[in-house]
Amino acid sequence: MRRVPSSLWFVTWLGGFGVLGSLASFVVQQRQETAKQETHAQALTGGVVERGERAIIARQCSACHEIPGIAGARGAAAPSLAGFAARKTVAGVLRNDPAALVRWVRFPQSVVPGNAMPNMGIGDQEARDIAAYLYTLSPRPT
Repeated sequence: MRRVPSSLWFVTWLGGFGVLGSLASFVVQQRQETAKQETHAQALTGGVVERGERAIIARQCSACHEIPGIAGARGAAAPSLAGFAARKTVAGVLRNDPAALVRWVRFPQSVVPGNAMPNMGIGDQEARDIAAYLYTLSPRPT
């Protein structure tokens, strides 16, 4: 068996640090982008992303919707909410802006009578929190 020169081990060892450094840089960049999206969504809606996530879980929105970032949210009875921030409309009828989204979340039956989404008794602040979370859902890169 041939012995590997110690200088080659050192180069391999340094190369490993280069890969780790690149990975760490990528993770930091992703966290910064997420924080930027959350700050923007919260400023837009007056809601809090973390509370929106908890409300989505508590209200069991995942029973009907696929919702990225929510464990087990693979519902297929209603549209996926993936990429929600980039959509042009809410429920296909309202312009996708914070006021319209809050209205839809609170009173879906008054927006589109007879649609499958029930009025859930969601208050204004909870709707703003849910909207903040939804506005963090960017389209997946292609």
